[in-house]
Amino acid sequence: MAHTPHGSERKSTGLIAFTLAGLLALLLGFAGLFGKSDWNPVVSVAEGTAQDIAKASIGVYISLRAINAVLSTAQEIEVGASMVGQASLQPLKVLEPVDDTVERVADVVFLVATGAALAGIGLAPVVSIGLVALGAGLLGKLGLHLAPSLARTLKPVCDKGITLGLAVGLAIPLMFFLGVWVGERATAAQMNAAVEELDAIAQQANILIGTGATDKQEMPEAEDKTSGVLTWLGDQVAGVSDGVSGAFGQSSRYLEAAQVFVDEADTILEASLVIIGIFTLRMLILPIILFLGAMALLRTMPRRGA
Repeated sequence: MAHTPHGSERKSTGLIAFTLAGLLALLLGFAGLFGKSDWNPVVSVAEGTAQDIAKASIGVYISLRAINAVLSTAQEIEVGASMVGQASLQPLKVLEPVDDTVERVADVVFLVATGAALAGIGLAPVVSIGLVALGAGLLGKLGLHLAPSLARTLKPVCDKGITLGLAVGLAIPLMFFLGVWVGERATAAQMNAAVEELDAIAQQANILIGTGATDKQEMPEAEDKTSGVLTWLGDQVAGVSDGVSGAFGQSSRYLEAAQVFVDEADTILEASLVIIGIFTLRMLILPIILFLGAMALLRTMPRRGA
């Protein structure tokens, strides 16, 4: 009998905690559904993490697309020859397998960026629904003390609501943030090395772009028309000659740069696959493993209380 006051005090403390937790979950849940997800620090952190992944993957996508665009342009260069007949060749078509590989990898990286952006947008409503379910379940179980006759019917529903709320409203955003955080620290060195390799190759791609600037050619002014026109025509002929020799020189540079891309094809593929693997590890594998572990731990809690 001496433990009765302590037992009643502990019970009232539990009821107050249930009430506050349920009301807080409902408040944050409805706030998120009405566009106030920044009130929930768990959602804000998870959304920021998803946005960081989207930005990083977009940066990699742009580098890959730069390489892809230059390779595609280089393949269209034609070298003509005229002896008995005429013929034109596209010697840089040898880059097509490398170009196709870069394009496919860029598409995968774009899917990663899209998934990260979708996670950043979709986390708030999903988590908010989970918090509403959690709050309703907690307050429902509290109400069972006031109406014990409904316990047999409503208790399973309330338990399901609490389990769903804990999983969707808390476990998903927390495990997503924790998985990405652990993945970033575990794979930072590999990620930086792969990005640096792609950036270096993307800079080499500028060789294929060419830096020749086109100068505007203007007709001479009205004064001294005769000599001015003859001088202008002479400049144009000289310009055509320089343009022809420049075209051959540029083609030579394209051929030399093409050999660089052929040599770096393995590096491009390896660095791209490393980046895709790291993004997959950070966004999917680690968060899923942590989430499944959290759910397994959550399922053991009722048994311990039994």
